[in-house]
Amino acid sequence: MHLPPLIQDLSIILIVAGAMSFICQKLKQPVVLGYLIAGVIVGPYTPPIELIKDIPNIHTLAELGVIFLMFALGLEFSFKKLLSVGMTAVVAASLEVLFFLIVGYAIGSWGFGWSEMDSIFLGAMLSISSTTIIIKALEELKLKTHRFASLVFGILIVEDLLAILMLVGLTTIASTGDFSPVSMAEATLHLLIAVTGWFLIGYFFVPRLMTMILKNGSEEMLTLVAVGLCLFLVAIAAYFGYSAALGAFIMGSILAESRALHQIETLMSPIKNLFGAIFFVSIGMLIDPQTIWAEKEIILLLTLVTMIGKVFIIFFGSMISGQSLKNSVQVGCSLAQIGEFSFIIANLGMSLNVIDPKLYPIAVSVSLITTFFTPYLIKHSSWIAEGIEAKLPQKFKENLSGYAIWSEHRGEESQKWTSLTPMLVRFLLNGVIVTLIFNFAFEKLLNYMSEQLTWVVAFLLSTPFLWGMVFTSKKNQQKNEFNNVVAILLLPLLTFLWLVVLSANYISVFYVLVVVSLFLLGVYFALFRRLEASYKWIESKFLKTFEKKHGKFSNLAPWDYHLTQLHVDPNSKIISQTLLQANLRNRFGINIVAIQRGHRSIVAPKPSELIHPYDELVILGTDEQIDLLRLEIESEEMSKPYSQPQYLLRPFKISPESELSNRSIRESELREKYHSMVVGIERENQKMINPDTDLKILPEDIIWIVGEKEMLTLLETTISKR
Repeated sequence: MHLPPLIQDLSIILIVAGAMSFICQKLKQPVVLGYLIAGVIVGPYTPPIELIKDIPNIHTLAELGVIFLMFALGLEFSFKKLLSVGMTAVVAASLEVLFFLIVGYAIGSWGFGWSEMDSIFLGAMLSISSTTIIIKALEELKLKTHRFASLVFGILIVEDLLAILMLVGLTTIASTGDFSPVSMAEATLHLLIAVTGWFLIGYFFVPRLMTMILKNGSEEMLTLVAVGLCLFLVAIAAYFGYSAALGAFIMGSILAESRALHQIETLMSPIKNLFGAIFFVSIGMLIDPQTIWAEKEIILLLTLVTMIGKVFIIFFGSMISGQSLKNSVQVGCSLAQIGEFSFIIANLGMSLNVIDPKLYPIAVSVSLITTFFTPYLIKHSSWIAEGIEAKLPQKFKENLSGYAIWSEHRGEESQKWTSLTPMLVRFLLNGVIVTLIFNFAFEKLLNYMSEQLTWVVAFLLSTPFLWGMVFTSKKNQQKNEFNNVVAILLLPLLTFLWLVVLSANYISVFYVLVVVSLFLLGVYFALFRRLEASYKWIESKFLKTFEKKHGKFSNLAPWDYHLTQLHVDPNSKIISQTLLQANLRNRFGINIVAIQRGHRSIVAPKPSELIHPYDELVILGTDEQIDLLRLEIESEEMSKPYSQPQYLLRPFKISPESELSNRSIRESELREKYHSMVVGIERENQKMINPDTDLKILPEDIIWIVGEKEMLTLLETTISKR
C-alpha cells in the first residue's frame, strides 16, 4: 500500500516536537524553543539522514499554523481592547518600528557593507516582535492576566498592522527600485478602508450567526463554522493582497464579540496547538548550522542590538505615553525578540530576488536566540523594575508618578470636552461603507451598464449611510456652537466632497452636483423619515453586537492597581464565609468591588455578603496581590464566565460645590444610591488605596470609583452639579 510522504513526515515532526517540548519543559525552557530545535533536528541541513520528504506541503501546514495562532490571538484580544491602551500601543510600536528601520539600515549599510535593499529588509525584519512567541511565553508563565500583558497585546497588534504596511511598502520598493510616498499613502488608505469594512460587516453579521448556531447547533457545527469564517476572511485578505495573518486576526476579533466566544476558544485550542507546533518546527527546518557559524559575529551583534534596543525604545515609548516605570520595564522586556513576521519579510525579499539568501538563516538565528531569553526577561522584569526604582532618587520617582497620573487624567478630560470625536468617528465609519459600496458597484456593475447608471445605483444603495454622514451628530447633539457649525455646515460639505472623490474617475463633478440636487429637491424630504429609520435600524443592529460583554473590564486604574476577575472554587476554604470573615482585604490588600452570581450582579458588596461556590469576584489589586489571592480561591479548571455587565473604574475630581465635598465616604452613600464604591483617593500627591469609610472627601480630591457604566454616568452628573 502506498503511503503519501506527508503522513510519514507529520509522524516524524510531531514525535520529535513532542519529545523536545517535553525536555524543554523539564529544563523550564519555553516550549517554542523545543519546537525550533526539533525543526533543526529533522531539517534538511542536519545530516546524515534526510528525514522529511514532502517539504512544500509541510510549509503549507505551517502557514495554517500562523493562521490559527493569529485567529486564537484575535479571540483572546478583542479589537476593542486596543482602544483601552491605544495611545501607549501606538506610541511604543511606532517608535520601535521607526527606530529599528533606521538602526537596521545603518548597521547593514555602514556596518556590514550590504546593499541598500538588504539593509532596508534587515531593518524591517528587526522591527517587529514575535506575537506567537510572546503569547506562548505569557501563557506558560501564567502572566496573561497581568496589567502589563494588556499593554503588550496592544503593542503587538499595532506592530502587526505596521508590518502589513511594511510588506506593502517593501513590495513597492522592490518592484520599482524607489520609494514613492504617494504610493505608500494610497496603499495605507486602501488598507484602512478594507480593514474597517471587514470589521463593520463582520460585527453586523457574524456574532448573530454564531449566537444562532450556539442555540440550535452542535459543537461540531460551531467548530466548522468558526474555522470556515476564519479561512474565508484569510482568502479575502489574500485576494486584496494582504497577509493571511491579518485576515485571521480580524476574524478572531470579530468572533470575540460573540456570545459563543468561550466555546470557540475551547474548541480551537487543540487545532491551534497542533498547527502552531508544525509552524515553529518548519521555521527550525530552515536553520543551516554552517551558515550560522559562518555569520556568528553578525548574528551575535544583531541579537544584542535587538534585545537591548527593543527593551530601551519600548520602555521609553511606554513612559512618555504615561505608563508607570514598572509597567514600562515589563513591557520592554516582553518584546525583546523577533519572530514570524521577520520570516515573512525575509521570504518576501527572497521571492522577489532582491536580497541575499543568507538573510533568512540570519533572521531565524536571531529569533532563536532572542526566543531563548524571552521567558527569562519576562519572568524577571518585575525584579528588574524594582531594582531600577530602588536606585532612583525619590524626587525623580515622584515626578514620574505625577507625570503618569497627569497623563491619565489628561486622557480622561480629553474624552469629555466635546462630542466632536464620536461625531467624526460615526462620519468616517459611514464614509467607509459608502466607499465600499461605490467600489463594489464600479468593479462589478460597470460591465453591464453605463457609468452614469452605475453611479446612480451606487448612490441609491448608499443613501442610508450618506444620511448617517450628514446627520451623524443628531443623536447626541449638545449645546456647543462649534459642534453645531460642524454638523450644519461642514458635514454636508465633506459628504459631498467624499462623493466627488469617489466619482472622479467615472463621471464629472457637475453630474454629481445635478443628481444630488435633484434627489434632495425631488424625493429627499418625502423619504427623510424612511431613510432615518433605515439608518437607525442598521446602527442599532450593529451596536447590539457590543452588548452583554464577556467579563471585559476597564483597564483604567489608579497607579499599579487594576481590575480583574477570579472564580471561587467550590473547594475553597472561603466558601460560606462572609466577606468580613474571609478578611481578604486585610490579608491580601485587594478590594472586592463586585460579585457576579449567575445573572445577578452585586456591585460594592457589603461585608455581610456570603461567598458562594462558583462566584465570580471582580478584584481591584496589583498583579502580585491578585496572584497570591488566586492561589487560595481559584483552580485552573474553573470555567470562564458566560456574560456579565461591564465594570468601570474612573477618577472624579471633587469641586468645592460638589455634593460629596466635606462628607465622609460613608456619608456620601455611594454604595446605597449608585451601587458604586470608592477604592482610591489622590490628595496633594498622596495616594490612598482602599480608604477607610470614615475618611472625609475634601475639595480638589481625585476619587477613584468602581461601578457599572450607567451608574457612573449618573454619578458624574451628580458630582459635577454646582
